[in-house]
Amino acid sequence: MQLRHHMIPTICLSVMLGASGALAAAQAGNTGPNPSNTNQSGNPGNAGPASRPNAPMTADIGKPAPEFTLKDAAGNTYRLSDYKGRIVVLQWVNPDCPVCRRVSKTGVVGNMAAQLKQMDPNVAHLAINSTHYMEPGDGAKYYSSHKIDAPVLSDKDGTVGRMYGAKTTPHLFVIDKKGVLRYSGAIDDDRGGSMGNGATNYVANAVRQLLAGEAVSPDMTRPYGCSVKYAKGQGQGKGRGKGRGQGANNRGGGYGNTR
Repeated sequence: MQLRHHMIPTICLSVMLGASGALAAAQAGNTGPNPSNTNQSGNPGNAGPASRPNAPMTADIGKPAPEFTLKDAAGNTYRLSDYKGRIVVLQWVNPDCPVCRRVSKTGVVGNMAAQLKQMDPNVAHLAINSTHYMEPGDGAKYYSSHKIDAPVLSDKDGTVGRMYGAKTTPHLFVIDKKGVLRYSGAIDDDRGGSMGNGATNYVANAVRQLLAGEAVSPDMTRPYGCSVKYAKGQGQGKGRGKGRGQGANNRGGGYGNTR
């Protein structure tokens, strides 16, 4: 009994010393990864799954515009990177879309192109046709018939259209001289085609502001027109559907519905 009486204080002292050592180690800092800042692979870093290294770029305002390579009806190759140092305007088209035909026939596109060249002869205007059932020559004939001087590039599989999020024909994008996307949306604020010269051309407005060193405003509007006719299961719109787009002139995403 006397031996046990002397052992109890010794055991208590050992426990206290052990606890003190553990506390000191904790105060010295945790050298292992912080569980709250560990991704799903177990490595330190931002929480969440690691991004796919080969994931395609998407078009976002204020970020570099996705690179692409397309050909025209004559087989000429066009790369976005070839236009570095120049403002680039991309316009999605579909010769079967009545809204596209209207903005071409009434001179909206032609007048816009003339304004762009007047402001800066180096502005590049490229039309892109992502209509899945059309051949490269269809777009070229369409622009030629309306005397619009711009190459029409074929994106029959819809790769570039989906990458840019092109939703309607027309849907326009403006890229600055550094290759950064600065505008996405409608060609103007006249979706009904009744305003004539009183309409505001958003694309010309964006280019004018870029050349003046100003921030583009608005930098995004809701495009109107026919839905882009991507191949079935690859995007918005199927088949040869035609119709006038229902759009709005407010900021934000969205696309014209066909009927």
